[in-house]
Amino acid sequence: MYVLMKGCGILVGLSLFFTVSTVFIPSTIQTKAYADEGLDLYNAGDYQRALAYWQPLAERGDPQAEFGLGLLYEAGQGVAQNFDTAQRWYRKAAEQGLSDAQNALGAMYDVGRGFAKDDVQATEWYRNAAEQGNVRAEVNLSNMYRFGRGVPRDINLAIAWLQKASDAGNPAAQSNLGGIYISEDGVKDYSKAAILFQKSADQGDPGGQNGLGIMCFLGLNRPIDLACAANWYRKAAGQGNPSAEVNLGSAYYNGSGIEKDISLAIFWYRKAAEQGNVRAQEYLQYIAEHRPILKG
Repeated sequence: MYVLMKGCGILVGLSLFFTVSTVFIPSTIQTKAYADEGLDLYNAGDYQRALAYWQPLAERGDPQAEFGLGLLYEAGQGVAQNFDTAQRWYRKAAEQGLSDAQNALGAMYDVGRGFAKDDVQATEWYRNAAEQGNVRAEVNLSNMYRFGRGVPRDINLAIAWLQKASDAGNPAAQSNLGGIYISEDGVKDYSKAAILFQKSADQGDPGGQNGLGIMCFLGLNRPIDLACAANWYRKAAGQGNPSAEVNLGSAYYNGSGIEKDISLAIFWYRKAAEQGNVRAQEYLQYIAEHRPILKG
């Protein structure tokens, strides 16, 4: 399904409205497996002390501490950012079977941090973690199947892995699964999508919020409600979701469910463009060419 941006002449595919969530590394570690002083320090943002706590344990081969050091080095928290060192600590923990470290190592292969991007290796590590019930890895593995990265594309396996994570209450899984049910031919089910997006949005997840906005905008499983769409886009965009930023920008550009405001449209397009959203970059280029007075 396609939507024509009024006055802009750009066709936007439905898939471009929706950002597929990935779950790489948690901003806080919430599993009981890491119930130690290092965890408390890390979650409190006291990275220097977390480093001091984890370092000697990691050097003695403690996988939880090895994973903790990987987190610190990948994000540059309490230490200089160093992807090579991060992946080395992740690997030590991953090879001992720690699922969060396996998921993190898969993510580094997925995005090419610390070594060359490698979808096959990413999939292998995601699978190792997912088979232990790691919900973050289940989400990431589902994406590999959905888009045929490192494995043959298989939408049914993508759904199966997302369903496991969704049943565990993971909001990214719920929003991704909702996205499949509104966009993938052969499995579309708007009723299921609405339930999943609502569950995700109820947890404050921007993917679920943006998904509900799409359903309101397109009138999927409900009457078209442009004000409803703009409201959900605003919630998700406020959390930095790039697709929602594009959608909100388009709402302002077209005066769709919200008062028309080209300056605010540009503001939201720029925020999405700064995150690498290609569609937002195209819209900004179009506006600059056709409304030069608004450049800058």
